[in-house]
Amino acid sequence: MSDSEDNAPGAADAADRQVMAWTLKTNAELAVSVLMGDRETGGEPVLAALAASRGLARVVDDIQRSLVRQARNRGLSWAAIGEMLHVTRQAAFQRFGGPGETAGPGDTPEAAALLPGAAEEALRVLALFTEQRWEEMRSRFDARMAQAAPADLLRTVWQKADRERGAFRTMGTPSVRAVSGYTVVDVPMAYERGELLRRVAFNADGQVAGFFALPAETERS
Repeated sequence: MSDSEDNAPGAADAADRQVMAWTLKTNAELAVSVLMGDRETGGEPVLAALAASRGLARVVDDIQRSLVRQARNRGLSWAAIGEMLHVTRQAAFQRFGGPGETAGPGDTPEAAALLPGAAEEALRVLALFTEQRWEEMRSRFDARMAQAAPADLLRTVWQKADRERGAFRTMGTPSVRAVSGYTVVDVPMAYERGELLRRVAFNADGQVAGFFALPAETERS
């Protein structure tokens, strides 16, 4: 093989894959041997297996990225990749997409962040809020939001609106847009004494990552 062949992008990718495969095999074999009792479970072997498990986590991420690149080079869609990884097309693109790539024909990275069905899901989330079904509402939150917004806080937010604006009446037409990788849905909420704009932000996996109350005249931009 010539020097030019050694330095070709294809050769470099193949070498990277060989290194990843060897690292995966070595770390996995060590962890398995300790778990199966083929090695002593006291002292250094266990510590080595722990270190190997950390190495596995790192190399698996590298392997996934390499396999996604291969899949994309073979013409496979982000939808197919996301389905195999049990995530949305948008989530797969956001995690593995490279510069200049799009999530689908004619899509830009910003458009790819727009979650399908976000308007309907925002209305469901807000219905749970108005019905004071706090735990059901929180089951749709991502981990950070669930920690930041316990049921007592949601109850306080609801009571504040009820005290200041009276009984809830109806929800208006949602507006949807993509902002920095999130899908943001604004829904006008009519109360007995005025309106509020409720804003629900979704991450790429469809979980609620933000929940806000804004003045009704807030510009939706």
